[in-house]
Amino acid sequence: MSELYVGYTDESGNPTTPLAHQEEYHLYTGWAKHHLLAGSLGTGKTDAMCVEAVKQSLEIDNNLGLMGRKVLDAFKKSTLLQLLDIAGDSIKKHYPVDHLIEFKNGSRIIYMALDDSRDAIQRIKSLNLGFFAFDQLEEIPENTFIAASGQLRRKGSLRCSFHTCNPAGHSWVWQKFVKNKNKDPKQFRLIETRTWTPDVPPPTTQQEVRAYSDNPYLPPDYISELLSMPQAWVKRYVYCNWDDFAGLVYPMFDEKLHMVKPWKIPDWYNHYVVYDYGYKNPTSILFAASDADGKVFVYDIIYAKETSIEDLAMRVHEKLKNSVDYTFLADPSIQRTERDGNTIAGEWDDYGIEWEPAKNDKRAGYDRVARYLTPYEDDYVNLVFFDVPQMQSLKDEIMDYKWRELKYGSNTRPQFEEAVKVNDHAMDCLKYLIHYVEDASEPVKKDYEFDWYETMRNEETWMSV
Repeated sequence: MSELYVGYTDESGNPTTPLAHQEEYHLYTGWAKHHLLAGSLGTGKTDAMCVEAVKQSLEIDNNLGLMGRKVLDAFKKSTLLQLLDIAGDSIKKHYPVDHLIEFKNGSRIIYMALDDSRDAIQRIKSLNLGFFAFDQLEEIPENTFIAASGQLRRKGSLRCSFHTCNPAGHSWVWQKFVKNKNKDPKQFRLIETRTWTPDVPPPTTQQEVRAYSDNPYLPPDYISELLSMPQAWVKRYVYCNWDDFAGLVYPMFDEKLHMVKPWKIPDWYNHYVVYDYGYKNPTSILFAASDADGKVFVYDIIYAKETSIEDLAMRVHEKLKNSVDYTFLADPSIQRTERDGNTIAGEWDDYGIEWEPAKNDKRAGYDRVARYLTPYEDDYVNLVFFDVPQMQSLKDEIMDYKWRELKYGSNTRPQFEEAVKVNDHAMDCLKYLIHYVEDASEPVKKDYEFDWYETMRNEETWMSV
């Protein structure tokens, strides 16, 4: 280990102790394979990551680390400067053109743009890593994270990763580190920090900062300025709130209104099976029904990655009831002829399922689904989902389904009003479904009077799906 001091300094450059969350970050890095320091502005997240990267580079000779951000220029202008300053005299040479830092003990850190381009993925797959550390992990595609994880094979190293991020909705980062944080803490470990405590007035003294902030050294006026920003921004960047509603396509979604207890849906309802194809990204197949008034109930879902059509067809058939007539709707692209002359629709035909091409009007689809989700008259809504375990995947999608970011200086949505095309197959199914239900010329006829709310109140009607 280097005799040089590696760690935190005050404004005068003198050694100082880390904050409590920074100390915890170093303590558990290596104990957990993947480690994340998530939190608000001004809490020293990047400092902690850079200190840890330098420590692992100096403590393990000939180590190799990978660092970066999605956009390399952003890394160079911020993180890299902190990294070089912390490393100090332990650096043998910095090669800016090659994006390489070489230490006196033979360890190296490579930094690069961390997008999911073919070149970036291929370069990552060529590395024999001891660690990797990504700044602003929420910006980085999951495929890039997975590729780097597969390269943690350097002998004698801790073979771990450690990162920073700002909360950013129910993204893949939330899935791995927040949702599952208690399931396998040795695989994914999360530390959260807050600039300020919610529901506490802005500070006027340093004593108040010490009481209500995870960084007791922040100036009171700095925190007060942050708290004056728009509320959605404050929740994310000051309070460390993962429920980021800014830019959501369906911000009206409310679990209390839209997730309901399962109950036995009558066979005489209109029943639908709705399919959106995926392979690397999940395939989504919704099972839904609508009543005589057009209220839609999504009661089951198949959500699967890298699954053959044969396996999917078997799973669909297992869920079908002989007494029910189903309408089968699918993304019209499955009718497209592939290079081998076959179609995805044709493969399904072999298993006795014929898909009807669904209407794929995106602009109208967003509006229609939003209208069905919007409550009116005593919180009545026209689209609900059964609260069953398999529906979590759809719930995660809808809570992270966002419009594409606006161009700088724009104050309106993009002209095409398109959502981000990431993990959206269940959302596409919803558009196909609502298009069909709303356009149906002959809604189902009531064979008998049926009061949905009354049925909901009758516990004897509940049943598992």
